[in-house]
Amino acid sequence: MIPSRRFLLISTLAAATHLGCSRGDAAALPSAKGEQPALAVRAERPRERLEGETARATGELRAKLQATVSAKVSGTILRVRAQVGDRVRKGDPIVELDPATIAIQLDQARAARKMALAVRDNARSDLARTEQLARADAAAPAVLDKARAGAQQAEASLEQADAQVRLLEQNLRDLVVRAPFDGVVTARPKNVGDYLVTMPPTPVATVVASDALEVRLSVPEGLVDPLKPGAALRGRSIPGGAPFEAKVTSVGATVDPQTRSVEVLADVRAAAGASVGALRSGGLAEVDLGGSSAAQGPFVPAQAVVREGARRFVWVADEGVARRREVQAEPVTPQWTRVRAGLSAGDAVVVEGVAGLIDGARVAVAQ
Repeated sequence: MIPSRRFLLISTLAAATHLGCSRGDAAALPSAKGEQPALAVRAERPRERLEGETARATGELRAKLQATVSAKVSGTILRVRAQVGDRVRKGDPIVELDPATIAIQLDQARAARKMALAVRDNARSDLARTEQLARADAAAPAVLDKARAGAQQAEASLEQADAQVRLLEQNLRDLVVRAPFDGVVTARPKNVGDYLVTMPPTPVATVVASDALEVRLSVPEGLVDPLKPGAALRGRSIPGGAPFEAKVTSVGATVDPQTRSVEVLADVRAAAGASVGALRSGGLAEVDLGGSSAAQGPFVPAQAVVREGARRFVWVADEGVARRREVQAEPVTPQWTRVRAGLSAGDAVVVEGVAGLIDGARVAVAQ
């Protein structure tokens, strides 16, 4: 019986040892279940040409004339003559200030001028008498000099009084704040009873010349060379699609280092059969730059380019692994971006599934 029990014990220990070793080997080797799953993406090769695509730029419509008007004199608003949205002509009143204080000051100034006029007349008469006496040797030279000085002082006092009256008369006219040009009132932050000051000036209203618009474009540097002052362009508002024509007035001399674009300004006028009223200052617009962008590749879809401050990069699928690739890029149409450096013609650029990618992540490219 003893040998039998000993054999049973040895067999049990051997089985336990084998089981323990088997479990240890399974923990040391990573299983397929522990690997991160590949992220599904769609990739495209860069295009060398964009057949049929017209180069476009997006810009902002803005008024060529816009002014924030303020009062030239301090005072309380007595009445409002124009509301937001009203069309005004040059010189039309927008608000009127209470004239009571300046009217009193003007009455005082006119009274002071009358007094100065009387003093001046008396000084002239006194000088004339003194000069007559001096010719008869009946007045000393010092007395004559004093009479002349008195007459000159009286003349100066009268001129000062006249100037004060003119100033207050002008202030009285300036109590009416008027439109500086034809346009539309787009803002009027002050109301009846508000007190306006001149230092610093209190904004009373904003007037925009809505019929004189320009479009400010940020044109990629690779597309700006054909644009010259006088060049005719066509565009449309966003949203709405109101058509307009534009004429280039200026092309910037520098390139924005952040966007690699050049500022271009163009005067805007409504297209034939359209109304300029459909175009609003501050709205967005899309402008056809003329010609084709076909010969300026390589191009990738705009959504493939990721912005990180002033830097741009794309994701490239390289043998099932995502690689971050920094590039120099500029948009040429709303849908396409031109890559000036950083890509090769055969690179598989990720165009869908960009969100969440990290460098070195496994990817599965959809066919």
